[in-house]
Amino acid sequence: MNHSGLKSIFTMLLLAAVIMATPFSPARAAAIPTTPKLYLVSVGNGDPDNITLRAINTISKAQVVFCSNDIRKNYASYLSGKELHNTAINVHRVFMRKEGDFEKARKDAWRIEGIVRQAVAEGKIVAVLDSGDPTIYGPNMWFIEFFEDLDPEIVPGVSCFNAANAALKKGVTSGETTKSVILTNGMDVNKLAQAKTSMVFFTMRTDLEQIVKDLKPHYPAETPVAVVANAGYRKSERIIRGTLGTILEQTKNEKLPVYLVYVGDFLTRRYNIK
Repeated sequence: MNHSGLKSIFTMLLLAAVIMATPFSPARAAAIPTTPKLYLVSVGNGDPDNITLRAINTISKAQVVFCSNDIRKNYASYLSGKELHNTAINVHRVFMRKEGDFEKARKDAWRIEGIVRQAVAEGKIVAVLDSGDPTIYGPNMWFIEFFEDLDPEIVPGVSCFNAANAALKKGVTSGETTKSVILTNGMDVNKLAQAKTSMVFFTMRTDLEQIVKDLKPHYPAETPVAVVANAGYRKSERIIRGTLGTILEQTKNEKLPVYLVYVGDFLTRRYNIK
């Protein structure tokens, strides 16, 4: 091979090395040409650093963003210079829970549809931001069905379920008597409890007293129970441990914020490694 050929190969290798050595950043991602797209993005649950790198990179590429006021405040540095709009919780309430103001929900859905479709038609990327993981427990999954023709993409993230598991330091499928766990919003508890498996309650639609009342016919009073409040928030996260027979007495004077309820013997099982 002649000198010119060797020089060309050396130049190509040097260029490749420079590209590989250059760190990836949201700023670089924003500079990369993109195609119009709708994303439903989890920003994680709890403290802002529970957001994933994939979520950050997706937000950086978006020109139009839908989010709550809390998310707008907590992630202001990522949202600077973007076109911002509020999401509509009442759409979820009306069309999933069958409660609330139908006419208002319909108008909000039409308003959002106009913004999203115009943005995509203009070649823009739209990101709908949700706390926690929207596929586990969240009010914005309706975007996926409503805009199904746009082939929207979901960016998964840390749920309050994941954060609470970490706080408990337990494997939820590692119980002594069961290797399964049921996630529920508190509906149909009597039916679900017949399986006598571990359970995790998202308590937005029910309360601890009702949970205990529904479980007592199916589980022994000594069944371990844990209440995890403010999962994912380092400064305010709290765990109250007890049993099905004691947890109401332990929490009767508590003013619990958003919390999850865990039920099952995985809460006390140990590996007994000697």
